[in-house]
Amino acid sequence: MFPLDTIKLALRALMRNRTRTFLTMLGIIIGISSVIIMMSLGSSLTHYMDNVFSSIGTNVINVRDKWVRDGGTWRVLHSTDEADYLALHDNCQSVKYISPDLSTSTPIVFGNNNHNAIITGGNEYYLKLNGMSVARGSMFDESDVRSLAKVCLIGQTVVEKLFPDGQEPIGQTIRCGNVPLIVIGTLQAREKQFNYDFNNLVITPYTTLQKRLLGRTDIDQISIAATSDNDRTVEEVRQILRIYHGLQPDDEDDFEIEVQSETMDQLSSVLNIVVLILSLIAGISLIVGGVGIMNIMYVTVTERTREIGLRKALGARRSNILTQFLSESVVLSLAGGLIGIFSGLSIYAIASAFIEQLPFVLNGTAILISFGVCTVVGIFFGWYPARKAANLDPIQALRYE
Repeated sequence: MFPLDTIKLALRALMRNRTRTFLTMLGIIIGISSVIIMMSLGSSLTHYMDNVFSSIGTNVINVRDKWVRDGGTWRVLHSTDEADYLALHDNCQSVKYISPDLSTSTPIVFGNNNHNAIITGGNEYYLKLNGMSVARGSMFDESDVRSLAKVCLIGQTVVEKLFPDGQEPIGQTIRCGNVPLIVIGTLQAREKQFNYDFNNLVITPYTTLQKRLLGRTDIDQISIAATSDNDRTVEEVRQILRIYHGLQPDDEDDFEIEVQSETMDQLSSVLNIVVLILSLIAGISLIVGGVGIMNIMYVTVTERTREIGLRKALGARRSNILTQFLSESVVLSLAGGLIGIFSGLSIYAIASAFIEQLPFVLNGTAILISFGVCTVVGIFFGWYPARKAANLDPIQALRYE
């Protein structure tokens, strides 16, 4: 019997009782749909994170305070300050860009309009380090940083809130707290990432924010873009800061160094583990579906005992009977798998359409795995009932009532 004829016979047999066939496939459909959704979710989140970190740059290194637990409280070993920034700026050879970084939330006022925004401070390289660009106007320069200039750039959300009538923002003076700042540029609009609105920003020289607005000497962190080799830059930064902090060879670092690429790798690893666990949990329903296929194939063999006996009496070999019932099991499993794949992709596409930050990423690996799993489930759970049918004695089968 040719494979095509076997498949036709299998489909004809399954269509005799469509309701029972569909209910048998339901476990496979739910299982495959769940696996497709989970693996697609992992692909989408990985794609989303790649976009987030690539927009900032994976060669960015952040130096910040190191917190330690002292009794029942937490304290900072050494507050990151401008002296640390200057030490790295003047001595670190493998740095492409470097900028202090500090921020605060404060009301921004222009005329009768006010809005709460994040005001952040940096130097002339701040935009390059954070993957931003100027839409109109210009970025402040080194002389503005040195002179504590009262200038700023604002994001599109701030533009819309403070200048709702379409007024030209460049050249206008806005008030951040009690400090007037002249708008010298606007930022290119960016999408929200992790619910953080990059458009709700006011960027000013760090010296202006540090001394005029906040009245403090420390900074939140130092951002560094390495020339090429992150490891070399990290080691150079560590050695320079240890020297400037007067640390002995046996002393622990009193600062923390975070590398964006390492953070991305750690997040990806955690995400992959979570998705794998969720996929395995979802895959349990595949076993339930397989047991359902085995059960219904046992019932089918019992119902068609006389048919099996007649086929054997007419010359059908044991392998023909085995192939026939095994093909029915595999077709049943693959049909459920196809419906499950279509259902899973449809559900996930609909979810992606409603969730802005969840891009729809077609996971080809998930589809191939689903096909493979369906085939294995069909063969594994259909083998024993098919073998039982193939081993029936034709005389006894013909006498079966």
